[in-house]
Parts: sequence; C-alpha cells; structure tokens
Amino acid sequence: MEFEYTLLAKYLAEELSPEELAQMMQWRTLSPHNQQLFEQLVKARITNRFLEYNSPERVDTALQAIAGEINKRNVRQRFLYWSSCAAVILFLLTATWFYYGPGQEETFLHIAVEQGAESKKVELADGSVVWLNSGTTLQIPAGFSPSSRWVRLQGEAYFDVVSNPVAPFVVETERMDVRVVGTSFNINTGQDGQAVETVLASGKMELLDKKDRKLLISMLPGEKVTYLPETHELLVSPVDINVSTAWHLRQMIFENTSLREIVNKLSMLFDVNINLESKQLADRRYRCVINKEETLAEILEHLKYMTPLEYSIEGKEVFIKE
Repeated sequence: MEFEYTLLAKYLAEELSPEELAQMMQWRTLSPHNQQLFEQLVKARITNRFLEYNSPERVDTALQAIAGEINKRNVRQRFLYWSSCAAVILFLLTATWFYYGPGQEETFLHIAVEQGAESKKVELADGSVVWLNSGTTLQIPAGFSPSSRWVRLQGEAYFDVVSNPVAPFVVETERMDVRVVGTSFNINTGQDGQAVETVLASGKMELLDKKDRKLLISMLPGEKVTYLPETHELLVSPVDINVSTAWHLRQMIFENTSLREIVNKLSMLFDVNINLESKQLADRRYRCVINKEETLAEILEHLKYMTPLEYSIEGKEVFIKE
C-alpha cells in the first residue's frame, strides 16, 4: 500500500488517528529522505510561531493542494509525482522559513509555557511525549542523531520516552542530568540553587552530575530522588506516582485534605469566592481526585455525594453548608 501524503498535512493540524500516526511512523523509517522530511515537519509543528501562523483555512488549502497533486499522478510520471509532493511539503513548511529567516541556521527550538498557563503536551521527533508544566522551558534539537537523544529543561516536565537501547535519552538541567532508554518519569528542576526532584513512574533511569558521573546507581518506580546541589546530597523517598504526576493529566489529587484547602484551590481555578458555613465543615477531610475539565457544579456534586452538604452558586459567590 502506497503512503497517503495527506497524512503529513493532517499531522501538522494534529488530526491524525492512532492508526494513521502508526502508518506515518512506519513511513519515516523507509528512507533517509523520509526521515529528513519528517524532522522538518516536527520543527514546523512544535514551533510556537508556526502554531500562531497556522489556521484551519491554511490547513484546508494545504490538504486540497496535496490531494490535487496526488490525483495528477500516473505511472509514467512517477518522477514528477515525487517532485510535486516535495513542492507541496515546502509549501506547508513556509512558516518555518519566516521563523528562521534567510541566511540563519537554527540548531534547536525553544518551547516555553508562561507562568500560570495551562500545561502543554509536546511530541518529539522519536515519538516520545513531554508534558510541560506552567513556567517551564524546553530546548529541543532540530533532530535526534541515531546514537543519542537529548533535551534541555528548566522547570517541571513529565516524560514518556520511547524505548531505544541504541540511543539513550538525556534530559539536561542546570544542576544534573537524567539518562534513560525508555521510561516514564517526572522531573522538577526548581529555582536557581534549589533542589532537583525526580520521580520514576516506570522503567529505569540514571542520575548524572554535570561531569557525566553517576549520582545514583539505581532508582525504582515509585521513588522520588531529591538532589541538593549545594551539598551534593541525594534524598530517596517513596511516593504515590498518581499523586506526584497528576498535574500532567490535568487532575488535582487530594489525600486527607481539608475542605478548606480544597475550596481554596477551586476558588483560584474557577475565579470565585467559596464560603463555608462553619469551621467544622471547613476541617472535614477528603480523599478524592478532581478533574480540571469538570465544571464547578460537577465537582461540588462529587463532594456532596461523599459527604452530606448543600451548596448554591450565585454568580461569583458560592455557599456551602451542612
């Protein structure tokens, strides 16, 4: 079955189904040309300026252009077919030209999530996925080499790394580095001079100092390692992975948390003022998971189901009573 080139445009528009994505991942391994083209697509997709430049109308135009070029193909025009496809891809990548500019040669891309903004999901060229938390910056090379994969991080991110024993994946931070083959983990670099926290969700990982020396021989899933750069101390403690990494799934997890603490977070999330009737009600403790996609009324209904309480929402004022 021949590759359907409309998938490239759908990839840029983030409209691929899982089956179509698997088909494109297989296509990129068929030749160095395909791999190079795929890396250009990745650059276009993850560059913020491209995302701002892109629009549904532009994507629709690109899809129509590709479909038109493919429909013109016949067996005797195979060379022209490949040339036309390349021309269409160049059209799709016009956004990267104005980003880099004539005569400039960028070797990496920066993706930044502003303080207070929602977390952002980024797919890397090797198929690995990164979720960036608020106030985080990720630096990505234009493409990974066959023998190594690396990124630079400042802030907090959750990584789900595709396994590749030949090309280890390294996260560089200012204080220490993390090296894995195929693993899921959370890392928070903290502020300048502060501790670096790493939580292993699955797989194996190595912690390295800036001279590439191992700081820790082994780390088990469900462990959090806190590295104190001033004293070069390592503190290892068990954690609940679901709680420690909940932010990247847009969840808030509360363990033995008072209703007062919960409504304080809800007040900030929904920009409302929540009034509790009594101190006894405010001190009541909960163990629950709250999805940020839910409405305030839906969340209050969940709390109502767990504990006898009543609530009313009057504009930006919310009242909760026994």
